[in-house]
Amino acid sequence: MKDTRSGSQVLYGFLPQQTGDLRGGIYRTTEWRDPKPVDVDDAIIRRRLMDQLNGWANHGDDTGITASLRRGGPLEVVEVNPDRGVRVERFPNVYVCRKCRTVEDRLDRPCPTCGATRQWDQLHFVAYHECGYLEAPVIPRCPAHHVSRMPYQKSMDASRIRFECPKCKTLIRQGMVHRKCPCGRSWGTRRNGTTLVYNVHRASTVYAPQTFTLINPRSRKRMAEVTDAGGPRRALAWAISGFHTRKPGSDQHTSASTISQLLDMGFDRQTAEKMAAVAADAGALGPEDNIGALANAPVARIEDAERQAVDIALATIESRVLVEDLIKPETPDHARRTYETEYPAAIDRAGFSGIDLIDRFPILRAAYGYTRGGLEPGKTRLNLFSGRRGTRIYADPQDSEALMFRLNPLRVHHWLASRGHHLDPATDDSEARAILAAAISVPDRFVDEEQATPAGRDLIELVHTYAHRVIRNLSVFAGVDRESLGEYLIPSHGVFFVYAATRGDFVLGGVQAVFENDLHHFLNSMLSAETRCPLDPACRRHGGACQACLHLGEPVCDRFNHYLDRAALFGPDGYLAAHSTRTLRRGPSDALPAGNADEGTPVPS
Repeated sequence: MKDTRSGSQVLYGFLPQQTGDLRGGIYRTTEWRDPKPVDVDDAIIRRRLMDQLNGWANHGDDTGITASLRRGGPLEVVEVNPDRGVRVERFPNVYVCRKCRTVEDRLDRPCPTCGATRQWDQLHFVAYHECGYLEAPVIPRCPAHHVSRMPYQKSMDASRIRFECPKCKTLIRQGMVHRKCPCGRSWGTRRNGTTLVYNVHRASTVYAPQTFTLINPRSRKRMAEVTDAGGPRRALAWAISGFHTRKPGSDQHTSASTISQLLDMGFDRQTAEKMAAVAADAGALGPEDNIGALANAPVARIEDAERQAVDIALATIESRVLVEDLIKPETPDHARRTYETEYPAAIDRAGFSGIDLIDRFPILRAAYGYTRGGLEPGKTRLNLFSGRRGTRIYADPQDSEALMFRLNPLRVHHWLASRGHHLDPATDDSEARAILAAAISVPDRFVDEEQATPAGRDLIELVHTYAHRVIRNLSVFAGVDRESLGEYLIPSHGVFFVYAATRGDFVLGGVQAVFENDLHHFLNSMLSAETRCPLDPACRRHGGACQACLHLGEPVCDRFNHYLDRAALFGPDGYLAAHSTRTLRRGPSDALPAGNADEGTPVPS
């Protein structure tokens, strides 16, 4: 069958072995036909994939792929071929008569009970196992009449489904037929072991894609610019200094920048240090870049800060528009006043040191595998995608538009210190950036909130919560659905991007229009919008984040809606508590209604 979907919709809805709804039926994706290779830096994508696999490798569930990647095993990144598309097949081939509820496995004949023709609905239950196996449910039949009827039921619980004989009216069975998976093995902590589980085909337990996002300029020339400018170390010094120049400087290389550059090219540390020493003895290197407190941090933390700085450099190197760039000779006086006074004031009130427009944001959204039976490592098995040349990653590369939000580092430093975290004192923004990057270990997506270091948990909670708050309010001002926006977090440097995930009928330009015309209105509205949740006090007692106030869909949030709490922003000691323009002066009995938590509805003082 032929149908049309955007690349992003295909990535999230039609991966291999995933079921989806098409034109009133249920289909399973068998393959992407002749997918196109994506030009991506092999070292970056390999390192990012290994970071994603850490959670699985720690539980022994990565099927050995991490070791293979370290040895240089084959890895390919592909995107959908618009001319060839995706091959699907109807699945499951089990149908229910709309009139009498008789169950059959064929569409090309009338109902054996009532004689109705073309009155079949496809059964939406499937049987699955953690190993990736998927099959159609086995339908029990009456031994005497060889037919079966499934009465209508409201519950989605497969164990409550009844099968009756439409002729003799006897109960054949309640619940689906218990079958063993052909693999004969049990993974994770599931009690059913090797037994197949039944559920609705669209349930997240049936198929959960494992995805990540990556900054990926399509031009290798842009990648080379960062390397030629001094590599990761020069990018880190640029980030610590506050991103004051358009991109990392291209001055004389230093010993540290040369070492990080060689490491990024694949050399081991010992060889890189020897080569840098030779260059230094020859007088070819300049004085070291100033990275402040980070210079004394563990090597692993410095390298992590360097990688995140490179991400920012690659994201902004194509195009970066500052607020001051909006002021031109032909700019009208009223617009000039807005850019010179109202924009900076609103940015400062919102706790940012700057907000920039990236009108060519090079984002790559990728899926490297899937799970059945759950999402978390240790509780299910990771099933990786494979291609003709080894491990395969399915991707959707985009050049979108984005806003880069830079939190005020000195304010973040003071906020963390006020919450009891021991940090060296900071007197300016650069010093605060270096101290935060050196002292705080940010947990990855697979670390439980209870196991994360307190300072790391608070920092990611602040950055992540703020990003969700921005998305839910920006979508209103940009005139788009919130699921059409995405986030990219770089918490170690207090930076997050909100970008337009171009899919479906989304039209670019909404984010840029907000930046050029309504940035101050958007920021002021975000501060004054309702900070409570319609489900309070229950939401407040259970983490301060839920679907009604902060949660976003999976394509938008790649951290599974973890590390979110409204109190990080608007609690008694929240980051924005002292700067919010809204102050309630009413007692509990006069509490205002929750209002619209999404659209920035101001609450009267």
